[in-house]
Amino acid sequence: MKSTYKFALLFATGCVLPEESFDTSAEAEPAARVGETVVADSRVGALQLHAIGEEASLPVIALGTSQQLRLEFDLVGEETGLPLDISFAHTNRRGQVDLLPNEVLTGFESDRILDYDRSGSAVDVPYIHYRYDFPNSTIGFRVSGNYRAVVRDSEGTLLFDVPFYVSEQLAEVDLAFGSTVQDGSVGFAIQPAARLRPDARLREFDGSQFTVCFGRNGRTDMLRCAPEPSLVDLSLFQFYLPRSQAFQEQQALFTFDLGYLGVNTDVIEVDRAASPPTALLDLDFSEFGGDVRQAVFASSPLIETPYRDVGRADVDGEYVEVTFRYVPPQSRQSPRRVYVVGPFNGWARTPESEMTWVQADGRYQATLLLKQGRYVYSYVGADAQTPSLSAASLFTAYVYLADPRRFTDRLIAVRSGVAQ
Repeated sequence: MKSTYKFALLFATGCVLPEESFDTSAEAEPAARVGETVVADSRVGALQLHAIGEEASLPVIALGTSQQLRLEFDLVGEETGLPLDISFAHTNRRGQVDLLPNEVLTGFESDRILDYDRSGSAVDVPYIHYRYDFPNSTIGFRVSGNYRAVVRDSEGTLLFDVPFYVSEQLAEVDLAFGSTVQDGSVGFAIQPAARLRPDARLREFDGSQFTVCFGRNGRTDMLRCAPEPSLVDLSLFQFYLPRSQAFQEQQALFTFDLGYLGVNTDVIEVDRAASPPTALLDLDFSEFGGDVRQAVFASSPLIETPYRDVGRADVDGEYVEVTFRYVPPQSRQSPRRVYVVGPFNGWARTPESEMTWVQADGRYQATLLLKQGRYVYSYVGADAQTPSLSAASLFTAYVYLADPRRFTDRLIAVRSGVAQ
């Protein structure tokens, strides 16, 4: 099926929504499993990495500027804070560590996280809140590309490992979106394209050394790549994601807001007297296709922005037992397991997020301990992959340059735009 594209200059921004599995046929280079957040310690909660002052943003900074990222998280159940260790690793676009720290970092190779506070005395579940801003006077970056921030305790035990990106912003990028039909699939799929005009300083490189990878709604662990331009016109390169890699309709998305610990349109029951407090969400029905119609931020919870309770969100926000309830098609139990997924578990199927079938009510149910904030979430499993109805998607293009002199993939530009 022929696709029609209309190009428009788009802006850099950050939003994340869940992503579905995809086909890795021989028609295109297999998408790289990069950008995954690895949480190795169950005490880690409310993990966020964003531009300072922009809680709803991708973790992207421009090389050689004063831009900084802020890493924030809690160690739940802890009452005494201790310094933690943080280090950084550079990877190629496939997620493989490729350069030594002294080749990519300025200053020291690691640092200590010394900025932490104990939760307020009024919260039921105690925690230590940590924050770390970078680059800083101790550590900076001399090379663009994909990076990972690795946090360990004082004994060297891994707590978590989270990705971020340093871009040179040396190219103009226009995005366009076409629709196509994939073999064996029902409905249309979105086929993004990018028109790339590199800066004059990159004139020595031809189109074959560039790769454009596309992520949907900011999610970076399932990028799909166009490994070479489909059209070259002087210094203008056009990249089209192969039809076999096009993005299918996203699954249904739901939201709830616990910025204030009270009843609202998403939360039908709250018990502040319980220890910890509890919140019961309204029923989510598969037939309704979710309540999210716009591109929304969902790579991590929004904690500070929606907070409307007493005190500071970072140390006074409560951890709440949130109960999710999902009604599958025709209220029938699935032969496979069903999970509730969202930024609270990295959109992964974990034992804690597996839902229990309630036969008497014809629905699934699960309860998770989450910090006050605003969340996007979904349900995965057999019969839970309900397509969303007319939901917008935000696509991000990551433009890489395979530089033979530096033996790595430079990140030349990052651009985002919304496909309606």
